[in-house]
Amino acid sequence: MWPFTGRTAERDRVRSALRADGGILISGDAGSGRTRLLAESLAGAHGSSARVQGIGPEVPFGAFAHLLGTPRCPVNPLGWAIQALGEPPAILAVDDAHLLDPCSAALVRHLVTRSGTRLAATVRAGAPVPEPIQALWREGVADRLDLAPLNPRETGLLLAAALGGPVEVTTARRMHHASGGNVRLLTELVPGATLAKVAGQWHWQGELTITPRLRQLVEAELASLDPAETEAVGLVALGEPVDLDVLLDLADRDAVARLQQRGLIVLTPPRARLANPIVARVARDRAPARTQERLARLVPAPDTRAERWSAELSAREIEVARLASWNLTNREIADWLVLSPRTVANHLCRVYTKLGVHDRGDLAPFLATA
Repeated sequence: MWPFTGRTAERDRVRSALRADGGILISGDAGSGRTRLLAESLAGAHGSSARVQGIGPEVPFGAFAHLLGTPRCPVNPLGWAIQALGEPPAILAVDDAHLLDPCSAALVRHLVTRSGTRLAATVRAGAPVPEPIQALWREGVADRLDLAPLNPRETGLLLAAALGGPVEVTTARRMHHASGGNVRLLTELVPGATLAKVAGQWHWQGELTITPRLRQLVEAELASLDPAETEAVGLVALGEPVDLDVLLDLADRDAVARLQQRGLIVLTPPRARLANPIVARVARDRAPARTQERLARLVPAPDTRAERWSAELSAREIEVARLASWNLTNREIADWLVLSPRTVANHLCRVYTKLGVHDRGDLAPFLATA
């Protein structure tokens, strides 16, 4: 297990909330570290505690099954559950509270508002939350903590703690960009990275490698999307940075809004892109030919020169050339594609040679098919 680093302020806030009445809801994206934060915050807490986890809406009191025993079919289910639970815990930890069944959610609310139990619960950002849980925050009974992605500095500190030594600044920035500040992606990114210690600092050498485990995690995230969201992600992955107007013409607008809320898509008008290159690469691999065909319909037809010369570029050279045509610097392109600036410069040199051009301003006509 990686050391707990970079979330100390959030941990202190949760612990503070647990010393007061009510409690706190921890909201974060998948892989943001909300479950680990919950566990670290509960360490050393005073008073009796119980921990439950939302498992879906199908089974009444499913989250509390290990505490209540076999449920009966009483006239008053909540009253039965309160009696079966016995002495209420001083602290109740609920992981994945957005997955609580209605009966479990009602029991949580009762314990907090009627029995004085203090609550620490995690919810997934952007997911529907059961009304009894949502009401605790809305009515001011419980506080809410929105868990942001790690910033570059926090990413560097976590890497240094995990690797047992300082991490070179550019390496920390590349790792942050590749993971999007997502703790789970970061921990799975490191095993596939070529890291070497140079002058006492860890350096990431080479390009981004997606390990089978990393791909599996991203595919599981993408598999949770509905069809409209899947189509929108595919369109962005295949065309990024895609023109926002094109995306909104082709994709369901509500789906795009949901993806933005979940942190999968970043909208910076007039363009849209995926939050990090790991998701983008896996999404491109998963995108069906139909999605590519739909996107191609709104791409201007290339002229003969563009079609002839762009065919000579490799996939990586096309990516670099496309970003360079938007006047991004080598450093910005390197961050975007998780490369070193020197590698970007080498790619651009080959692009210029193949296309017979001399600067970024000459690239646009050649990229109509890229």
